[in-house]
Amino acid sequence: MTDEELLRYKKMELDSLTLKLIQLHQHLTDVETYNFIHKHFGFDKNFSEVVERLFKDLKHHIYKEEKILFPYLINLSKTERNEIPFEKPYFETVKNPVEIMKSDHEQIIGNIKTIKELITEKNSKINQTPESFRKIKNFIEYVEKVVYLENEILFPNSISLENQILMSLK
Repeated sequence: MTDEELLRYKKMELDSLTLKLIQLHQHLTDVETYNFIHKHFGFDKNFSEVVERLFKDLKHHIYKEEKILFPYLINLSKTERNEIPFEKPYFETVKNPVEIMKSDHEQIIGNIKTIKELITEKNSKINQTPESFRKIKNFIEYVEKVVYLENEILFPNSISLENQILMSLK
């Protein structure tokens, strides 16, 4: 990710960033990518199991974000702009789902680390044609980018905005 791109993300309002991340999520669970990886790497049982676990973890994580956390973040932005009143979430504070999402990210990054180790082993049986290696490398970088944007920009900004709103209500 370039510095310009990172700066652009940092400047986005919380709801705009949240909606952008929803778009980015579409590529994380892309069936074509999954099928491609299985086609080129599926014969290696260890690798196949890690990829299976990664895609399962991504799907479950994205579901939680998009159904629980992200709607609240969009509402926080609307509250900040005085479009809607603040409504306390059933999860009490944004910090609670954020901690769960960060834990999910650790698991996802653990799977990514294992995949990197498997594709870079000198004696690996995994097929490393230039196309297949590039495709998996791009996918890994994409996952890491989304995790970074959420951990380093979205989550801290959401906690900060919620705190500002709560302080203004006192």
